[in-house]
Amino acid sequence: MDLYDTFEHTLDAKGRLVMPAQYRPAFAEGGYLVNMRPALGLFPASEWEPWLRKVQQSRKVSRSNLQYMIASVSPVHPDSQHRISINPRLRQKLRLDRDVAIVGQRLYAQIYDRAVWEQFEERVEEPAEGHLSLAEELQELDFL
Repeated sequence: MDLYDTFEHTLDAKGRLVMPAQYRPAFAEGGYLVNMRPALGLFPASEWEPWLRKVQQSRKVSRSNLQYMIASVSPVHPDSQHRISINPRLRQKLRLDRDVAIVGQRLYAQIYDRAVWEQFEERVEEPAEGHLSLAEELQELDFL
């Protein structure tokens, strides 16, 4: 199942996040959270191992960074109300206090502090001088 779209959600006082309805089937068997600063990566269980293998085989991530990343992995399983718990350590490292954006990345999703995601959107929508906007980049594609 491909994960698309952006959803604005709120963490409850215990750090639980309700999964978007469209994502629930992908996480029926659970998933994995990993620190992918500035966001948390949220992988369906079926996508985590193949992705991790690709990262390891790429040899583009240093051994210490890979060790750090793997040490931050947190397995999750939605409860009966479709909530996952984000552990306090990951919430603190990524400053996920309350308002978050869940952003589909096709094979996985990312969870951003909402203000961080909004800043990213602004940079893409109105790039700095000398940089192309998304619309300009798409116009340069010769197959459209």
